[in-house]
Amino acid sequence: MPARSLLSAALLSCALLAGSACATEVTREQDGMRVTYRDASDALDAAMRERILETFFHAYVAERRDFNPAAPTQAIITIDPAYDGIAYVSSDDWAKMTINPGWLVKHPADTDLVTHEAMHIVQGYPDYGNDKAPTWLVEGIADYARDKYGMNNAAGDWKLPTEVKDKQNYDTGYRVSGAFLKWVESQHAGLIKQLDGALRSGRYSNALWTRSTGRDLPALWKAYVAARGGSKPAA
Repeated sequence: MPARSLLSAALLSCALLAGSACATEVTREQDGMRVTYRDASDALDAAMRERILETFFHAYVAERRDFNPAAPTQAIITIDPAYDGIAYVSSDDWAKMTINPGWLVKHPADTDLVTHEAMHIVQGYPDYGNDKAPTWLVEGIADYARDKYGMNNAAGDWKLPTEVKDKQNYDTGYRVSGAFLKWVESQHAGLIKQLDGALRSGRYSNALWTRSTGRDLPALWKAYVAARGGSKPAA
């Protein structure tokens, strides 16, 4: 069944003073979620705004259901031209997503960056970048989720790699780690959910891989590389 949506509040205003920019703020409720979209400089048009919101609801509702039903039911998406990266979720408030509009102007089909960032809201891990939540694993899970729950990956020319390049490893991060995680999950169903739960509770250690699969990370990576036909020279 198509998801029901309700535009609970919308404010579209444009300052009349010379040199000032338009401001857009839209709050939408759908599937038990309330999301506020803010674009103070009106950097993205209405069509892109709708695609961002559609992608968020499509991905986040499913990610939250499958991984963390206790994740926030309210979120804020801020469009910020001053941010020079692509997108991020604030670590001091996991329900706030910031997007660089310049990236989407140049790459208008890459809206599933929202799917990746939405997974970070679901993750909400108390640690990041240390032994309890290694960066490669956190970002690898988010790209695994982008692959699984994304709406527009093919059009955005985004996919998990099917080959392994020289010098890549399980901890390379992002798509490389996401592809590895997807393969391990195909061999050991439910492992990603175990990893996610351990990361959220602060119980994660590399020993979990051995307990759950019978092989440690280096052995799993070796098996993965073999399954991909060996490593290839870097492009």
